[in-house]
Amino acid sequence: MSKGRKIMSTLYSIGHMNQLADALEKAGFSVEEVTKLRKYDLGTIKAVLNGFSEIKPIERLVTVGDVVPAPEVLLDFIISVDRSVKPSYPGWMKKVMHPELELVGPAEYNLNAAVGLWLHNDQKTGVAIGNAIYKHLQKDNALADCLGLADLLAIQTKGIAVFRKLYAGKTVFGWKSVVQDRYGRLDVPCLCGYGGGVVLLWYWLGCSWYSNDPALRFSK
Repeated sequence: MSKGRKIMSTLYSIGHMNQLADALEKAGFSVEEVTKLRKYDLGTIKAVLNGFSEIKPIERLVTVGDVVPAPEVLLDFIISVDRSVKPSYPGWMKKVMHPELELVGPAEYNLNAAVGLWLHNDQKTGVAIGNAIYKHLQKDNALADCLGLADLLAIQTKGIAVFRKLYAGKTVFGWKSVVQDRYGRLDVPCLCGYGGGVVLLWYWLGCSWYSNDPALRFSK
């Protein structure tokens, strides 16, 4: 009896042929595809089965017109703030309205997990004046929960990628740091994305605030 017939006889005797046929059918092989297997190097398959070789995935060739996704960049949302040093204010600033809050807040936090966006009710449905938002936060004793200038400066250093990930299309405000300018007007700092960077601005409280102008507040 030839070696091939001995193998077939053994397979039949222990029922392995039925198991092999079931596995091939489950994998979606057609009769024609099973027939084609004999044309391939079955020795390679044997080597794989016995641990002498391995099957590696075929790398797809990139052709003209293909869109190759850019690798995902891991963003750092950890904000560190030195609460022992008061932030630097612009030269036109005359008075800090809440000096007792300048150094209040965590020294380190996850911007993505620990900070939320807050809107005055009028902002949710239309527009609110900055003075009304300020008075509301004062009445609710919520200014201490807001981020301030020191936080905004630390967020700014993270760059535009972090800002766009969390606040794309928004201008975010640090209501803890309302100041009075030399003309007696009240202003509040904010951050917005502009071009390829994050810009720090000051808004007069007589301006209008919309739904894309939220306050940054620490989550409770």
